[in-house]
Amino acid sequence: MKVNKRIAGSVYLGLLLAALLASVAIYRAWNTGANLLPAFSLGELDLKEHTVGTYTTLVDEEGRVLDKMARPVYKDDEFIAEDNYRYRVTEIQGDKAICTRVGREEVVVEWQSSSRAFGEATPAQAGGAKNLVAIYHTHSDESYIPTDGSESIPGQGGILKVGEVFAGKLRSLGVNVYHDVSAHEPHDNNSYKRSRRTAAQLMQKGPAAIFDIHRDGVPDPDFYRQVVAGESISKIRLVVGRENQNMNANLDFAKKIKAAADAKYPGLIRGIFIGAGSYNQDLSPRAVLLEMGTHTNSREEAQRGAGLLAEVIPTVLGITAQAGPAAPGTAGDWKGVAFVILAFLIGGAAFLVLSSGGWDKALARLRQYTSVEWMNLLGQRRGRTGGPGRGPEEGNVLGKKTVPAEKLPPNDARKDWQKD
Repeated sequence: MKVNKRIAGSVYLGLLLAALLASVAIYRAWNTGANLLPAFSLGELDLKEHTVGTYTTLVDEEGRVLDKMARPVYKDDEFIAEDNYRYRVTEIQGDKAICTRVGREEVVVEWQSSSRAFGEATPAQAGGAKNLVAIYHTHSDESYIPTDGSESIPGQGGILKVGEVFAGKLRSLGVNVYHDVSAHEPHDNNSYKRSRRTAAQLMQKGPAAIFDIHRDGVPDPDFYRQVVAGESISKIRLVVGRENQNMNANLDFAKKIKAAADAKYPGLIRGIFIGAGSYNQDLSPRAVLLEMGTHTNSREEAQRGAGLLAEVIPTVLGITAQAGPAAPGTAGDWKGVAFVILAFLIGGAAFLVLSSGGWDKALARLRQYTSVEWMNLLGQRRGRTGGPGRGPEEGNVLGKKTVPAEKLPPNDARKDWQKD
């Protein structure tokens, strides 16, 4: 009988542990918005990375150049140009993409119509944002030839230093930043699959926004070079994946960034590209890929552009300047803790009922345990504080004499919960 009880107890404990692990998994997925299964995208099955120097030229129906980018361009991709006109790719001819204008995009600073001055914090997007931004690099090898001596330095690319300037400027403005510099080489079609793990881990920290920082590969440095605020900088392109459930939210976030940058530093933003694929942006409704110049710009130009962009991010997120080492816990954090505690209590109650043989016996066993533990605790305290000569008598508990074992009623005459 005792062996069977031990086996049953082991089974119940195993079930309880499984329930707790499942609770933790559900809590993480619930709070981070991360999918338990990797996102599936038809576009990413055919995505191929351009090599440096090979690029696509986007032209209108009259052949006028609209944009250039060293990334895959597919039919039905779209982009919002610097002047906020929106175009759709209707035909691909080798390295040329024919585009049709579909209208002018509404890209304005959301609070311009109110009495707020530019630079004041505005309410964060739905869900509430922490004072926290996450940064990582899918292509951690990308570098700048004039400064770094090569367009690619595996695991130590100049793009990491550009990301650090972006992070450092945000920190100086009172934003908490996680900057992950994990390497995801080689620079191939599977880079985004490898960086997905990094992005998912960063999302567990609950950032208000997450940025994947790259640089372009267009050979002409003047295509990205611009004088802004009296300094030579490299322009920045915002990239949004159109094949995930967060596409509209991420595009709205990118448009807000462009609007804020256009208002404070006109010419800083190259445009917004809306391309096939996910770019791991299904993990967050505020995820944007940033292209900081191109490989023929100097890294210093890219760093200056990154610093200017960082100045508008707190405004877009509604983060006010405040110093602090780490983002405080939120209601969501406490909700998750309560969820795990509740699962533990339910599992423990189920185990107690099953192992006791019913609710009545379970409650009786619980009362017995708590009363004995409470008496022991009080007895220890009295023994410590009773003073000299006033400790409990030998054989007594709380001043009451214990009954010798030989005087106890026989086991068969005792209540069920007193047996064993």
